[in-house]
Amino acid sequence: MMKVKLSKFERVAGFFILFAIIGVILTGLSAAIKQGWFEPKVRYTTTFENADGIHQGTLVQISGLRAGAVETVELESDNRIRVGFYILGKFENRIRENSTVQLVRPFIIGERVLDLSVGSEQFSLMPPQSSIKSLETVDLMSLMSGKNMNSYLTKLGGILESMQVIMDAFADKSRAESMVRVIDRLDPLVKNLNTMSVEVIKLSRQATHDEGVQKLVGNLAVTTNEINRILPELNQQNPDLAKDLAVMTRNLATVTKALGPAVQAVEGELPGASVRLVEALNETVVVLKAMQKSFFMRGSVREVKDEEASQRMPAQAK
Repeated sequence: MMKVKLSKFERVAGFFILFAIIGVILTGLSAAIKQGWFEPKVRYTTTFENADGIHQGTLVQISGLRAGAVETVELESDNRIRVGFYILGKFENRIRENSTVQLVRPFIIGERVLDLSVGSEQFSLMPPQSSIKSLETVDLMSLMSGKNMNSYLTKLGGILESMQVIMDAFADKSRAESMVRVIDRLDPLVKNLNTMSVEVIKLSRQATHDEGVQKLVGNLAVTTNEINRILPELNQQNPDLAKDLAVMTRNLATVTKALGPAVQAVEGELPGASVRLVEALNETVVVLKAMQKSFFMRGSVREVKDEEASQRMPAQAK
């Protein structure tokens, strides 16, 4: 067997290639370790109404850190997008029941990433394969997409048409003047409303002063109870009470109608008749006093006064 002799330069080149291969392997291992290739993966799912910009391999981040990636994107029967993703095992204890997922764009221009929020410690850990609640978000690039811009422009066209109708309406001078008159009347209306609100507040304070409303309601309750207690007895003693009241009301109405024309007929003479009646009463008093002072009635009047005085004294003593 023939021995191969390597020159000095060939040996140096061989060592250099060997070290290069070892360096590449170590660099790959370091990168794999940093990327978490050898760490356990915990998988979760979520759903979105619109998963525009998300695909297999989309970055999953937690608090700005690379934590995993999207594995599956599927369209469900209810037209929702089901997204399956994984995170590295070292982030598993950060996922709680109140954690949420949303699609965000780290920069104005760039791909969207799946942002997973950190849960609070008072909530329980989310088990693997669980579905995490999603939040729908809209960014500038999504608003400027052709799909959304078409919808927005359609709505803007409708708004402009409505504004055109309003402008055409106000182009009429009479309508503009009516609108100005309405605006001029708003100030007095607001003042009246303010005054009314102040009065209502005063009334409510008076009603609630010293529990007035409560006392009133209590008295009404007592009155109602007394009426409920009395009415059955009245019905038993006089079953025709309601009919009698109706007959009395009709009779009073008839009397009122009859007295109305009579009162109107003597309405002009009522002031003079009242004056004459007062004069007659004054004359009667004068005549009675004069009769008491006469010789024949003076003694009898004195006896009557003494008798009245004697009857009043025992009553006052009691």
